[in-house]
Amino acid sequence: MILITQQRVGKSHNEIIALQMAAESLGWEVYPAEYSWRLPDELIASGKVGVPYGSQTFCEVIAQQMGWTLLFNSFDWLAKLPEPYVQRKIEFMTLGEAMKLTEKKFIKPADDKLFEAKVYEPGTLIPHETVPLDTPSLVSDIVSFDLEYRCFVEMNRVRTWSNYICHEHLADPKFFDMIDTSENIMPHEYVQDMLWDEEGLLDVETVACVIDVGRIPGKGYAIIETNPAWASGLYGCDPVSALKVMAQACKK
Repeated sequence: MILITQQRVGKSHNEIIALQMAAESLGWEVYPAEYSWRLPDELIASGKVGVPYGSQTFCEVIAQQMGWTLLFNSFDWLAKLPEPYVQRKIEFMTLGEAMKLTEKKFIKPADDKLFEAKVYEPGTLIPHETVPLDTPSLVSDIVSFDLEYRCFVEMNRVRTWSNYICHEHLADPKFFDMIDTSENIMPHEYVQDMLWDEEGLLDVETVACVIDVGRIPGKGYAIIETNPAWASGLYGCDPVSALKVMAQACKK
């Protein structure tokens, strides 16, 4: 196995180091890609199995060169979840359709960050002219989360998790394991229960990925979103466990 990482830049610097160390502890090879993202011909021809880590675009470029297939949940995964798991109405549509909405909504791209994810008043969603109108988008009712958690998931099990927002504190190590004792279930258990789907409500496939869950004051926990494991920040998650999830999300 080989881990191919983006250059250590910005907030991802320490996380990339942690993943490189985790890969080495597992006996993997580690290769930091050049700034050009072009891999050496001998590496491309090696046929090695592995996983990229970095931005979504970086990972797609590396996977294409190495002949890897990156796995991620369907663009409409979140919209297909039963409402009890998300605690709000969520719709899947094109960007062009979202631009015509007449109600104030939270709108985000379902595929990478092609336009800003935020609350839009009617008529204010005006993306850059280079963004296609058929860009898959998610539109949801407006809610606020006071606690947010990241879960790395594989084989319908949460392998590692951490708190990344605690009452407006972001990605600070002293808040990574913050939970609210007033809730009768742990956040990762909420995600686990959804994945096990003992009530038979879930009708969407979940691959190895990241699932974020948060607490809506007065309502309890709800699924926030899903992201590709190979392009998601670790925050306080265990790097070895996270790396194993990423490996299951990248196939030769």
